[in-house]
Amino acid sequence: MKKQRVMVVDDSAFIRRMLTDWIQGTSDLELVGVAKNGEEAEGMARDLKPDVVTLDVEMPVKSGLEALPEILKTGAKVLMVSSVTKQGATATLQALEAGAYDFVTKPSSSSSLAFTGSKDETLDKIRASRYARHRAVPASGSAIKVSAPTQVVDRLVVIASSTGGPSTLRTLWEQLPKNFPAPILVVQHMPEGFTASLAKRLDMAGTVPCREAKAGDKVVAGQALLCPGGVHMIVKPDMTIAFTDEPKVHGVKPAADYLFHSAAQVKGNKTVGVVLTGMGRDGADGAVAIRKVGGRVLGENEESCVIYGMPKAAKDAGGIDAEFPLEEIAGAIIASLAKKVRDAA
Repeated sequence: MKKQRVMVVDDSAFIRRMLTDWIQGTSDLELVGVAKNGEEAEGMARDLKPDVVTLDVEMPVKSGLEALPEILKTGAKVLMVSSVTKQGATATLQALEAGAYDFVTKPSSSSSLAFTGSKDETLDKIRASRYARHRAVPASGSAIKVSAPTQVVDRLVVIASSTGGPSTLRTLWEQLPKNFPAPILVVQHMPEGFTASLAKRLDMAGTVPCREAKAGDKVVAGQALLCPGGVHMIVKPDMTIAFTDEPKVHGVKPAADYLFHSAAQVKGNKTVGVVLTGMGRDGADGAVAIRKVGGRVLGENEESCVIYGMPKAAKDAGGIDAEFPLEEIAGAIIASLAKKVRDAA
């Protein structure tokens, strides 16, 4: 298999050295360039034509967010490297919405050795660029126009997403109808410090209100709750939210499988699961559990996924009733709430 050509862009000399050493220590990645700010990165990307660029979010001269559009024009995939700060989280989410396929975090102090623990995750995400695709923005008016039922329904919608998820969720939210008739619970693979910002951005879409979940929250129709980073979320029989600090599942925490299994146990055939873009197989076992109790599970199809990993794993396991492109997922969810999933196809 051809080596992936990688370019590193970071304001921190320490982070540049760490990434350089990691990449040069592999047999399947080739380092083709190193830049210290966005302005340098734009010119180097045009000249070197890397396959993937690791791009620091916050840099002097020109930030990663400012340089991102020009780098994407070269055809390179972009993995953002973000500090765990409120400012860094907001900029990172903007970058993901603008076309970066994923991100990794680094310590706020560039001299910290804490970043060394991110080696395997970072290299895996660089390699994942081989399977990531640039997603075209759905054409205006292409979404299925489905109105929300006029009455609250006794159902629960649970959503899993990972790589490519923040921009996917934002697009989905813009297409969901107001006065949504059921609760929505979401697990997006993200570290602590980023989920609150994502929830706020979804809430700003102006359709279904969304916020980061808290222990004891009531699960109610018309409200979406996003699982915080660093914990697993479950729904209890009294329809309240709880968290568990169990180890990672499939290498991730939060893991959607916890939420999906609990939803299947609590709501049974009144559960509607949705598996969106993402790397790995989280959500597959939970999707099977939902279908076993008579619930429905929708998957995002390969053509619209940034990475067709999680939906494929769920489909291969027998956990998907039907697949839809992103612009049809909102309509399919509404149809499923009315037990008419085929009407959305």
